[in-house]
Amino acid sequence: MTSGGTSTTRSSFFHATAILVPLATLVYLAYRRIVTSEKEEAKSKSDITQYGLFHLSLNKLPNELPGEPPKTEWLNMGYWKGTTSFPEACRALAMKVIKAAKVKPGHSVLDVGFGTGECLVLLLSDPAVPRPSKVSGITDMASHCDRTKARLRKIQEAEHDEPAVQVNLLAGDAIYRPDAHKRWAKKHPLDPTSKEKYDAILATDCAYHFNTRRTFLSQAFKMLRPGGRIALADICFANSALSTWRARAITYILRLMPLQNRISESDYLRQMVLGCGYENVVAEDITEQVFPHFIRFLKRQGILWWLFATVLQLYTSSGARFIVISGEKPL
Repeated sequence: MTSGGTSTTRSSFFHATAILVPLATLVYLAYRRIVTSEKEEAKSKSDITQYGLFHLSLNKLPNELPGEPPKTEWLNMGYWKGTTSFPEACRALAMKVIKAAKVKPGHSVLDVGFGTGECLVLLLSDPAVPRPSKVSGITDMASHCDRTKARLRKIQEAEHDEPAVQVNLLAGDAIYRPDAHKRWAKKHPLDPTSKEKYDAILATDCAYHFNTRRTFLSQAFKMLRPGGRIALADICFANSALSTWRARAITYILRLMPLQNRISESDYLRQMVLGCGYENVVAEDITEQVFPHFIRFLKRQGILWWLFATVLQLYTSSGARFIVISGEKPL
């Protein structure tokens, strides 16, 4: 009985591998194609001096002219309840994270993994969002950081009647690493020696990429003020999913995240409470309002996006869940 079960399991694993290895190769080539085309486009356009802006095409609305830049620069999977518009869905997801963090007027807010800054634009200019006194942020691409600084500068220059919001943005790894960051001119936002503390820390659709997420959660806890909250829109897995060979094969071969971040929702909650010390942890599973709609949207955007959508589809069929999770530092 044991021998037969082992044989079946191995057969399933090798079958999954035979399918996934070619697909992983296609996805890698697709990524290279996107980056290469962005570099070529950057050389040919005077208003774009960097690459990594492939997400702008997703923000284009049907009524916008072909040569007209999109009005938004969202880069998340979106919360699609009641909408079929990518920018609207992305804004809705950002709003869920902001509300989960309980951002209040005058707060100091850290946005981690801000891309080209659309969530920061929301924090500074949307009347539906409580206006912070200070926004800080870190993202991994210097070109994204520079673009965001320019975008926020334009917003602040146009505001005459609003109180000024202090802005501090950096490019670098979301995780503080003493050896890598000791020579920085500015302190990393999660440097434990920094005097800066935050009322709210946001990580929208990015923490599953961090190496590792648990390290990030622990570092963020130390930088919150007592009573401050962290909120994340993030990917985990159904509690029973990771016991299957199919889920293990897919997540191992198609590396959307470091393997250490491949955890169940129950383990995620345990990490936050027992591993890091957060209280009042709340998790909302919004999978059905994220993955199916985002995948459907991507599959209409051309072959490269279709390939990425297929990877997401494999993840969801293997038990991936999309959650908004938040927790509080004790008083």
